[in-house]
Amino acid sequence: MPPFETHLKTSETRTGNEYKDMHDWLDNHPESKKERHDLDRLPENREYVRNLWGDEGEREFLLHIVEDLAMKDIEILKNEGCPEEAVAHSIEVARKALEISTRIGIALDRKLIVLGAIYHDFGKARTYGMQHGEIGAQMAEQLGLDERIIAIILKHIRGGLTEPEAVELGLPVRDYTLRTPEEKIVIYADRMVDIYTDGIVPDTDENGAENRFIDILTTYEKYGKNEVTLKRYVAIHEEIKGWMNRG
Repeated sequence: MPPFETHLKTSETRTGNEYKDMHDWLDNHPESKKERHDLDRLPENREYVRNLWGDEGEREFLLHIVEDLAMKDIEILKNEGCPEEAVAHSIEVARKALEISTRIGIALDRKLIVLGAIYHDFGKARTYGMQHGEIGAQMAEQLGLDERIIAIILKHIRGGLTEPEAVELGLPVRDYTLRTPEEKIVIYADRMVDIYTDGIVPDTDENGAENRFIDILTTYEKYGKNEVTLKRYVAIHEEIKGWMNRG
């Protein structure tokens, strides 16, 4: 886990506010620190933080949790040569995926969600091309990472390629089908983060990206890609929204 002062510094860098009281609530009370970091209690803790410190404080709370879980993994990305923007993107995807997980009424492995998001663009240490999923998976395998993380790395390219798409893109033919909730949540968060951070869609923030997800993918080819990919992302969106309604 990063030291307390590091959390203050990163919050101040991102927001201009240390959120010292919030980080103190998380880290400096031995009798309750474990439960305040408990991933199973994340939905209620997130709600508590939002009520006290607002939406921005809630984002910093989730980033604190991500940085605690993945401190060593974030360093691996940097040491392997991932560009700063790719590392920042992966941390934000982890934060968004974790936030989505708190609204879903099914059992989830939140640590896998965080680590899958952190490593999904691992291959960008070598290339930004379509091969970055394949290369990232090979790098992760060499590090001995969990096979479930490797599956997320392979499958995140366009959200689960069909065989014809793989052939068209010059990628190995294999089963890229998204099968687990954790895979789907990371891939969904990855697409959404692109939408609200690229600056391509006018007047669209994080909530707008989610509320207008289908319209944006239909309107902007960068996100929908083609009819096959668009239908796949829409199906993921609708399935996850269905899980949220069960929450």
